[in-house]
Amino acid sequence: MTDTDHFAGSKAEALLDAHVAWVIARLQGDALQAELERRLDWLLADVARLRLGEVISVESVQRTAVDYAADMKVGGAIPALVGDIAVAIHEHPVHEQTTLVELLPDREFEELLDKLLEMQRLRDEVIHQSVSNPVFSDLVAQLLYSGLRGYVAESKLRAARVPGARTAMRIGRAVADRAPPRIGEALERGIRRYVERNTEAGMRASEAWLHDAFESDELRRAVLDFWDDHKHRSVASVRDLAGQLDVQELFVIGYEYWQRLRRTPIYRRLIESGVEVFFETYRDATLTELLDDIGVTRDMMVRDGMRFLPQVVDALRERGMLAPAIRRQLEDFYRSDAVAEILR
Repeated sequence: MTDTDHFAGSKAEALLDAHVAWVIARLQGDALQAELERRLDWLLADVARLRLGEVISVESVQRTAVDYAADMKVGGAIPALVGDIAVAIHEHPVHEQTTLVELLPDREFEELLDKLLEMQRLRDEVIHQSVSNPVFSDLVAQLLYSGLRGYVAESKLRAARVPGARTAMRIGRAVADRAPPRIGEALERGIRRYVERNTEAGMRASEAWLHDAFESDELRRAVLDFWDDHKHRSVASVRDLAGQLDVQELFVIGYEYWQRLRRTPIYRRLIESGVEVFFETYRDATLTELLDDIGVTRDMMVRDGMRFLPQVVDALRERGMLAPAIRRQLEDFYRSDAVAEILR
């Protein structure tokens, strides 16, 4: 006789059937919430007696954080899914009905602006590095050169209005046309050298002007005026500055950057440092105190549990999976020698 044959029809099987039916009954209707609350209260009472440092170590938390944040391989479907979500968010019609000021009220905008203007060291470094950039140097040089050429051209126009000036200019042009080409080239080089000599001074003046502008109230007022002019625009009007393809490509670039960043030593060290600070802060706190500080309450856990549990239980019951799932959790015990000895 097999073990199954021995178990079938036994008192142990009858007890298992009764136990399964009892559990299923407590997962129906109002009994489900009562059962959830009862078990949650037991759990909270137990964790109130446990401190974080008694349950886990900082090393185990660091290792787990690094495993998931840095070492876990992300399946190919996840980036595609996140990209599709980003596009759906970008195209959502709610952007047409939402204004910028709804996302960032005036008070928060002013606080953010004031904080940015207070960050003098960062501001000075940004200004200095920007002005020292070769692109900025070329821009100043081009402005000076264009200004000189514009001044010469305007001077010619003014001179042309003087009686007899046109005749003199024609004579001068004829003389210049007969002059060797190198004279014109030398003049051009002279202008270029003049611009180069004055570019550095122009850059210093620009840097000083930018410093003064940030120190004055005029810049703050100008930014606030700009905000007042645009804050009632819809989010969609700003969103449209970047199309759907731009969003997808930016996501791809950001994802590839994150994949590279997560493999760097600094990424791991910062995660470990953050975990260490968290652990040191709550090492001697009970788990209920930790939940309170995070903002997770008993009512929230009951609410969220009842938001999902009824759907899960109903789906398992409708597909005939609920009773077998409970039976699998209990059957080994009722088949054990210990139960057989008790029922002998």
